[in-house]
Parts: sequence; structure tokens; C-alpha cells
Amino acid sequence: MYARVTTTPISPYRLDEAIRLAEDSTMPAASKQPGFKGYLMLVDKSSGMAMTITFWQEESDREFTDQNTDYYKDSISKLIPLLCGTPVVEDFEVAVQV
Repeated sequence: MYARVTTTPISPYRLDEAIRLAEDSTMPAASKQPGFKGYLMLVDKSSGMAMTITFWQEESDREFTDQNTDYYKDSISKLIPLLCGTPVVEDFEVAVQV
């Protein structure tokens, strides 16, 4: 299994909007992609930092959602007004899962 971790600096005052956006738009769109295995969003409400982790069956499934795809561009375009910095995207292979 493979994972994509996106760390996103969001205005602390707009973090609740970002959470709703993830629940209403980003997560449903991700779940429709081939090989989707899960979605997790972690937040620090005091700083506004958010981290999303998406899980994918195959590396090629994860690559289907990279920064150059329509899926990613649509998701990030909705989030841009809430950002107070540049998102950082990292890809990993899942080594241990419980």
C-alpha cells in the first residue's frame, strides 16, 4: 500500500472551513479514484496546520492523483483561499499497518 501526505498551512481562523471542505468535497472525490484505500485528516487548531494522508493500493493509483492531475488541481483550487502558505506533498510506501 502507498500513501500521500500533504501538509497544509491554513489560517487558524478558517480551519473549520477547511475541515468542512475536506468532508464535503475532497474526501468524496478521493474515494472515487482507482485504488483508493483511505483518507485521514489531522489538524492543529491552534496553528492551523493540517495534514492529510491518503492511502492507495498501488503506487500507480497514488500517481494518478499527483499534482499535475485534474483531481489534485480541482481539490487545491477550492483550498487556496484558506491557505497561509504553500502545501508540501510527500509520497511514501506503507511499511507497517495495524
